[in-house]
Amino acid sequence: MSVPFRNRIVLRRVAMDARIGVYAWEKAAPQPIVLDLEFDLPHDDACFSDDLEDTIDYAAVIERLRTIALTRPHRLVEAMAQTMADVLLHEFRLPRVRLELMKLAPYPGAEVGIVVERERLPEHAEHRRRTANLPVPA
Repeated sequence: MSVPFRNRIVLRRVAMDARIGVYAWEKAAPQPIVLDLEFDLPHDDACFSDDLEDTIDYAAVIERLRTIALTRPHRLVEAMAQTMADVLLHEFRLPRVRLELMKLAPYPGAEVGIVVERERLPEHAEHRRRTANLPVPA
């Protein structure tokens, strides 16, 4: 009996600045955040080809998330994590994403964050989101 493959890329301690916060002092300047990411690959082609074209370019993933963090202000870690997860699922066509987002300096001596785990919805579920007037990732 064959076991289905599961290949997961893991990125740890990806540091960046983000436009995130509720309070005026948070909005005055970008805030430091750290991401931990895990994402399942849609196939195992790169295991055999050893070719970057057959996998997800994690440098491109990091750059895309940095762009979101600095150019799309969010008030809450929940909202920023959701935006980032949606981009990974839909732009990079990943089947499953686990994303941990930590704000490093919200309060002295504390870090605050969220962990989101998302799977790409089938096309019919995305259609339901559109018809329910819910945001649909680009």
